[in-house]
Amino acid sequence: MQKSSRTAEALQKKYKVGLYAIWGIVLAFFLTAPMFIGKYYVGFVTLMFLYCILAIGYNIASGFCGVTTFATGALYACGAYVSGILITTYNVPFLAAALIATLAAGLLSFVISLSAYKVSGTYLTLVSYGLLEIVTRIIVEGYAITGGSSGFHVAKWQIFGLTISRNAKYYIILAVMLGCFILQSNIRKSQWGRDFLTLKDDGIAASMLGINVSKTRTIGFLISALMAGVAGALYASYANFIAPESFNFNCSVMILLMVITGGSGTLSGPILGAAIIHFLPQLFNDNADLKQLIYGAMLIILVQVMPKGIIGYVKARFAELEYNLIGEKMSGDKEIDFAKYGNHDQDGPEDILVVEGLTRQYGGLTAVGDLSFKVKKGSIHALIGPNGAGKTTTVNNMTGIDMPTSGKVYLNGTLITGKKSHEIAHLGISRTYQHVRLIKSLSVLDNVVMGTRLARSYGLFDAIFHSKKLKKIDRENYMEAQECLELIGLGDKANEMPQNLSSGQQKLLEICRALVVKPKLLILDEPCAGLTESETEQFSVIMKKIKETGISILFIEHHMSIVMGVSDMITVIDHGVKIAEGVPKDIAENPVVRKAYLGERSV
Repeated sequence: MQKSSRTAEALQKKYKVGLYAIWGIVLAFFLTAPMFIGKYYVGFVTLMFLYCILAIGYNIASGFCGVTTFATGALYACGAYVSGILITTYNVPFLAAALIATLAAGLLSFVISLSAYKVSGTYLTLVSYGLLEIVTRIIVEGYAITGGSSGFHVAKWQIFGLTISRNAKYYIILAVMLGCFILQSNIRKSQWGRDFLTLKDDGIAASMLGINVSKTRTIGFLISALMAGVAGALYASYANFIAPESFNFNCSVMILLMVITGGSGTLSGPILGAAIIHFLPQLFNDNADLKQLIYGAMLIILVQVMPKGIIGYVKARFAELEYNLIGEKMSGDKEIDFAKYGNHDQDGPEDILVVEGLTRQYGGLTAVGDLSFKVKKGSIHALIGPNGAGKTTTVNNMTGIDMPTSGKVYLNGTLITGKKSHEIAHLGISRTYQHVRLIKSLSVLDNVVMGTRLARSYGLFDAIFHSKKLKKIDRENYMEAQECLELIGLGDKANEMPQNLSSGQQKLLEICRALVVKPKLLILDEPCAGLTESETEQFSVIMKKIKETGISILFIEHHMSIVMGVSDMITVIDHGVKIAEGVPKDIAENPVVRKAYLGERSV
């Protein structure tokens, strides 16, 4: 149950004190460890730091963006071999070699990213595995350059002519790891982090919120690859020797297990997971069989008991840590006022939407056939018809989720047929869905904030360095999102997860997210499905309030009472063909419509 703002704030302060104390103790230990743990363990912990960098990078790709790959070993190898060869064979200074190696890993990531434009899921994973095999074969077969399966000896690590000692290597790699952690944290706590999680959860919803899914996923994977490249360059100079077996399939799987164990998509999970997976086998070195048994059993138990990883489990237990407490709660009886979310742009033609001859065929089946209709600016236009009539197919073809076989669609005089969903969203269409598409990884408040990104946004540079521009825009967006939640009656649910809401509340939340976009045309697909009678009445009031702001509405609905009560114009389709169009009174008396809905004979 949602706690009061004051209680949540007190708990958040309490938990943060404990969290900072834990991190302070851990950091103090690693800063002083070389003074008392011995040379062997200095090297052992240094290698763990490298795994942490790899796990953080993989977490950005998989935990944030949903890109599950086995290419980590290939990117890691690219950074190591490019840096090692440049330093040893061509006498390139370490810093320059590391930079080139990092960029090379980033370039290699585009091979997979190009595939991400066409395939996803299992197919993308297979592509990444193929890349890993190709890189491994290049290393083994390129003996003259890479040393092949015998390995490659890297020159001593030097910076500005000074040879780096074992302890100095330790602190350099620790500093890089902390830098990667901060970068990950800054990205996650920004619009870019929310974009990543949105496209991971639901690519269609992300696209209709104005996110270029392929481009954004490529950027996330590029950041991951750059971290792997940095880790590879550091490893080559740290170890002074690299061989193919250090970057094989097992390496990629181990990094994957680190992220899963710690908590995919969390900030601290990759570090905790790297520590556990790296240290655990050392406790059973005297019995290799027992070591593998304990190792496998632990992973099985963790997946069953804590499917979201250790940190995911802790986050659920101390949820208040992530509560966004921006804005004070408004009075619950405040009158709903949508004026500030309205569309006041009256330029353009009288008809906000024009559909001409829209047709969608699937083989020999015609789902929508030569459909034409217009939506007048500032009106509420209903699109109705029996189940299977082609209503949702029509809307999907209008919004770029699907492409029509033929026909044209104009928005405010601009042809939008053939454009992608994120482009159509930028032109002024916002929508809800027949089956709600909420972002389960984000809170109710963050779901609504996703709708504000079209009006106010910032670049990746601002996200990485948490600029003043980011702080200003994020505050404005959160304030607006909180206010809209208050106005729609969900203010006290701001920090809940959307899956904890009732079906009616989820519908209202989706409308709230679509509303803060400030669209020219709002499309609602069966918004009253699953609502109670009182919620349906509330929704009809909301519809009229939205109309008063100047936003045009096209909606699909089976509740005839609300269709007849709020619509200015109704278009009726059956089997993808328009059978009637007119004002509510005429449609109610139309015998063709009555036959389609009730099976009555037309006279």
